[in-house]
Amino acid sequence: MTKPLGPEAQSEILSAITARLQMVLPAGWRHLQIDYTAVGDTVISGGLLRMENGGMVGVALPEDVDERFGALRAGMANPETGAWLHATYRLDYPDAATVEYDRQQMPLWDDAPSGADCTRELELYPRAAEFVPEWMRERLTSR
Repeated sequence: MTKPLGPEAQSEILSAITARLQMVLPAGWRHLQIDYTAVGDTVISGGLLRMENGGMVGVALPEDVDERFGALRAGMANPETGAWLHATYRLDYPDAATVEYDRQQMPLWDDAPSGADCTRELELYPRAAEFVPEWMRERLTSR
């Protein structure tokens, strides 16, 4: 497991994400929502931009932003509760960012996480039995 990140280091990573996004977002954006979801080695991420004209545009994240979210996830992992599985990051123009984390809910992927994904998740980020979500437990026992 990666060395735990304290609140200051977490804030630094989030600030770096915000700064990077500000460099690549198109003129006229007003709000960005990023969903970053990971179970084991499977990661799905993407963003949705609201423009000043009200239009919505899907955006792919720069690779380094994905990497920073991955580092944040690893650094926030806790040996009792594991790592978060989903982060929702919101950025309002120009730089008002918030983030929420979820360690329990099953990702809303087209193909649900597999038993292999769940096994790998617990190898990477162990968690006490009482913190293993029911959906993950079911996939582990059906392998």
